[in-house]
Amino acid sequence: MNPEETPKETPQTPPPQQEPEKPSKSRPVKVYLIALFCAAVLLLLISFVMQQRNHMALQDLNDSLTNTQEITDLQLENQRLQYELEGKEEAAEDLQSQAEEKDRQVQALEWLRQIEGAVRRSYSEAIALVEAFEETGLPESLPTESSVEGAESPADAYRTIYAMFF
Repeated sequence: MNPEETPKETPQTPPPQQEPEKPSKSRPVKVYLIALFCAAVLLLLISFVMQQRNHMALQDLNDSLTNTQEITDLQLENQRLQYELEGKEEAAEDLQSQAEEKDRQVQALEWLRQIEGAVRRSYSEAIALVEAFEETGLPESLPTESSVEGAESPADAYRTIYAMFF
């Protein structure tokens, strides 16, 4: 190697001078975008909460309407059942009055049977039975039609007996 040929130091390029950091122009834009994104997320959350509240209110309203309809249906059913009960009570009263009338007829027929038997045995006993029968008020309960075709009705038979004594 030649001294002349000494390696020359290659001049090193000075490292680039670092300039003092300037705020980059893109940094305020990033902050602005982040703020806008956060505002959008916040608005979405608020919207979701409001939608949930509205949904719950509508659900409560639907439940209320359903309950009101059920109450109305129950009231109508109650009225229908009361009407049916009144009809059945009237029918029961009619049946009761018919049963009482039939019972009075049976009693009157029993009196008539005893009177007819007494007519065959004793005049004074027959008169006493006729008078007692009149006091009971049962002669009006005697059937006016005979259950045997062509026979005299019990009411007619009693009138005949009564006419014999009075």
